[in-house]
Amino acid sequence: MVVRDHERLIDRFDPKVMSMLHSLDLRARYIVEGFLHGLHKSPFHGISVEFSEYRDYQPGDDLRHLDWQLYARSNRLCIKKYTQETNVRMYVVIDTSGSMKYRGRNAWGSKLEVSKTLAAALTSMMLRQNDAVGLLTMDEGSVGAEFIQPSQKPSQFGLLLAHLQQISAAGGPRLDDLLQHVVRLIHRRSIVLFFSDLLEDSPGIRDSFQQLRFLGHECLVFQVLDQDEIEFPFTDSAVFRDLESGTRRMVNPAAARDRYLSQFAAFLDDYRDLFRSLEMPHCVVRTDREPWQALTLFLNERRRLM
Repeated sequence: MVVRDHERLIDRFDPKVMSMLHSLDLRARYIVEGFLHGLHKSPFHGISVEFSEYRDYQPGDDLRHLDWQLYARSNRLCIKKYTQETNVRMYVVIDTSGSMKYRGRNAWGSKLEVSKTLAAALTSMMLRQNDAVGLLTMDEGSVGAEFIQPSQKPSQFGLLLAHLQQISAAGGPRLDDLLQHVVRLIHRRSIVLFFSDLLEDSPGIRDSFQQLRFLGHECLVFQVLDQDEIEFPFTDSAVFRDLESGTRRMVNPAAARDRYLSQFAAFLDDYRDLFRSLEMPHCVVRTDREPWQALTLFLNERRRLM
C-alpha cells in the first residue's frame, strides 16, 4: 500500500489501515499526524506541540526572535514562536518478554508492535520539541541491555527507529532484569516512558519502580494489553500455551471465565494502587483501540513537568 494522501488517513484512527502499514516509520507518522490533527480540533487548541511556529514580524518585536535563515530563503521577516530549549532527558523502555508477542484477532498489532509504534510516535514528538531521547531494552539471548544515550540530534530518530525495528518478543520473562538495568544505567533525573504488559509476578518489579521514584525519575507507565486478556471472550475448549514458559493446558472457558476475570481485575487494581501510591501516571493501552489516550497522557505530563 502506498500512502500518498495523509489527510485522507488521519480523519480517524483505523485499525485496518494500521495493519496494512508494515513500516514502523509510516505507522508512527500516521499516529502522530492523526493525533495532531485531532489536537487542533480539541480544547488543547493553541498549545504548540511542534518544535516551532512562525508569525509575521511586527514593528516592536524583539529582533532576537527573528528567523534569519527563513529570511535568507524566502525574504520574509518572521518571528519564531513556541521554540523551547530544554534539558529534559527522556528514555523509552520496552519490555520484550515472550508474552509481548501476543496478538488477538481484533488487535491492530501484537503488544510489542503496538509498543514500538507508540514509542516511535512519542519519540518523533519529543524530538520535535527539542527533547533528548534515548532507548533501553533487552532482546532475546542478550545478557545486558540495549542502551542508547539520549540525544537531540536530527539523526537520533533514525537511530532509535532502527533499533526499535530489530527488537522482538520471545523467551522467558525479562521484565525484572530490564527494570534493574533501568535503575543502574539511568543516573541523571529523567522522564521514563515504560511499555509493558506487566505480566510478570516478581517482587523485584515493585522494588525497582519504588527505587526509580526514590531516585527522582518521572515514570509514565503504558500497560499494553490485548482485548483477549481483558475480556476473555473465548467460548470453545482449547489448549492454551504460555508464551514464556511453553506450558500447555486444556481450558474450558465457560468454567474458567469468572475466576479468570476476577483474578485479572485484581491484578490490574494491584498495579493501579502501586502507581497511584508512587504518583506515576499509568495508562492501559488496548491493542484493539485507538492510541490517543496514551499520547494525551504523555502531552499532559510533559506540560506539567516543564
